[in-house]
Amino acid sequence: MAELVWNGKTITTPGTYRNIPLSTYHGKRDLFDGPSISKSSLKHLLPVFGGSPKAFWGRWIENPNRVEGKTSDALDFGKCVHCLLLGDEVFKDAFEVRPEQWKDYKPKAAQEWRDAVRAAGKTPVTLDDLERVRRIADDAANYPEVRQGILNGRVERTIAWKDEETGIWVRCRPDVLSNADGVFADLKTCSSFSEDFLERQAFDACYWLQGAMTRFVCRHLGMPFETFVLLYVLNNEVPDTTHVELSQHELDRGERALRWSLRTIRQCLNNGSWPGARPFRGGESDLQLKPFHKSKIDDFLEREEALHHDERAAA
Repeated sequence: MAELVWNGKTITTPGTYRNIPLSTYHGKRDLFDGPSISKSSLKHLLPVFGGSPKAFWGRWIENPNRVEGKTSDALDFGKCVHCLLLGDEVFKDAFEVRPEQWKDYKPKAAQEWRDAVRAAGKTPVTLDDLERVRRIADDAANYPEVRQGILNGRVERTIAWKDEETGIWVRCRPDVLSNADGVFADLKTCSSFSEDFLERQAFDACYWLQGAMTRFVCRHLGMPFETFVLLYVLNNEVPDTTHVELSQHELDRGERALRWSLRTIRQCLNNGSWPGARPFRGGESDLQLKPFHKSKIDDFLEREEALHHDERAAA
């Protein structure tokens, strides 16, 4: 399928689009001719994250009174990594380097400068950030998969499909549509390369859902999809680079969660109602402690009861 160039108007045709700014992708309500969802919004809907229709609606782009998401220094650093490794933005147009007169953001003047930069649509970074990102970029450039071209391809394209069952657009924006057919790559910054950390991060940040949504859209657009690769760079004094592919089982699980989400959102739209969370089956189930906590309490009580029994026997 040929790539389409966004003309600044509301999108009515499914496909792969370039020239959609990231701020437009996340913030323009009428980017599509109907309601749309992305990975970042669905986490607030899924009960496994404590989500609910109410929590989702309160943040959804379709809600004119939504709560705006907050940025952070970690997110700003991640944007800088993307810019210098992927070249998806012109640095001088998207970033401002903090003046050297401030060593941190504790002074009120530094906070005001940072707020003004963000209000202007730019991202504040520090000279230390830049130096660290350059070391990360140098390390990544020597990683075998990077040298083989996993980051070579179309960067920051928006791919979207209008779900036929619900009429809701599913949109995603993988970092790289690799030149290798069917290979999608996403650049991730993390603080540890332990397998346990990466697995927990993949769950918490919904990478499994991100990959599944990409596969879902590709299938309906007739685009090849072979794998979704997470390319990790370590945010550390000594940078490192690694990669891993998402399991097909996790992609299957993600598509099931996507279908549940689409149906739930459509039902809420039809009913005009966005219910809150209903843990423990809305109060029908009892709350029980986790096995570890039960065992910890029971072990303590058994020791104390045995000690009490021995003291009485000796009296």
